[in-house]
Amino acid sequence: MIRVSGADELPWSTVIDDPVQHIRVDVRQVPGQQVREFRAHTRVQARLSALVALIEDTEHLPAWMHRVRQVTVLSRPDALHLHSYLVLAVPFPFHDRDVFMTTLLQQDAAGSVRIISAAEEGGAGACRGCVRMPQMRNEWIIKPLPGQWLDVTFSGFGVPGGVVPDWATNLVVTDLPFGSLRNLSWQVHRHKYAQAIVEGIREPQS
Repeated sequence: MIRVSGADELPWSTVIDDPVQHIRVDVRQVPGQQVREFRAHTRVQARLSALVALIEDTEHLPAWMHRVRQVTVLSRPDALHLHSYLVLAVPFPFHDRDVFMTTLLQQDAAGSVRIISAAEEGGAGACRGCVRMPQMRNEWIIKPLPGQWLDVTFSGFGVPGGVVPDWATNLVVTDLPFGSLRNLSWQVHRHKYAQAIVEGIREPQS
């Protein structure tokens, strides 16, 4: 789970609990910020490598990750690190937001995978009219379960920069994770991911 300074003791509130799609979204306030942090949870039946391959297929993210308009890979130093440029779609009439991100993939001894992304310093945006986000962090935690099920938690926090009403920002905080997990549940079964092999990822022993 992403750690936002000073927020660890603040309670979570559930804003979406969809038993049909098996998605729950919680939010909580971040001290000193009007923007809320989100934590979304679901379970999917798939190979671990399939889900990691889907999330790591960075340039395909706009096809399923809600409100992500563009992702451009800038460099991939190795199989575990990635640098990219991302554009987020913001509700009209406000300007889209952009950010440079660095991403790290980790797998622990128990087989759980963490994919952590955070804003980094970058030059002028590639998107005309975009406003640079001063802060953005997100994290995926994927835990293998019996029966080839995966427990998936997607969490994040971002400061939009510029002028955006709190209601618009917090709308994105709610619908971005819900829409993304809803789309993820069917994207992961596409042929290009179903049998994928990801360098550095160990499949759990059955």
